[in-house]
Amino acid sequence: MIIQAKEYVSTGFDSDDAKIISNLTDNLLQKGESVTIDFTGIDLFCTYFFRLALVYRFETMSKNEYDEKIKVVGLNKPGKAAYQTAYDGAVSYYRLTPELRRELDMEIAELIEEYL
Repeated sequence: MIIQAKEYVSTGFDSDDAKIISNLTDNLLQKGESVTIDFTGIDLFCTYFFRLALVYRFETMSKNEYDEKIKVVGLNKPGKAAYQTAYDGAVSYYRLTPELRRELDMEIAELIEEYL
């Protein structure tokens, strides 16, 4: 099934838009369908959007399963760079053991707290 992102969101930038894409994708995946999200006509993207909308699924899906079930097309150059960064980061993060992920998360939380 193809999701024409432009019909549902105006950017690939904020968490509200990410949630919309995530929910649409979830509905199709739950039905056992593969999903192609076409971002043609959307110009503004950030890595955080793709983390919230799509690549968090590496927590429950293998890389192979994700690559088989989810395709992203129609991205401009900044969109491709943002998606690839989010994708690569998720692959690396979810390859870590749960213990290492917890340690990393705690360390990041401590750093954020220091700067706030």
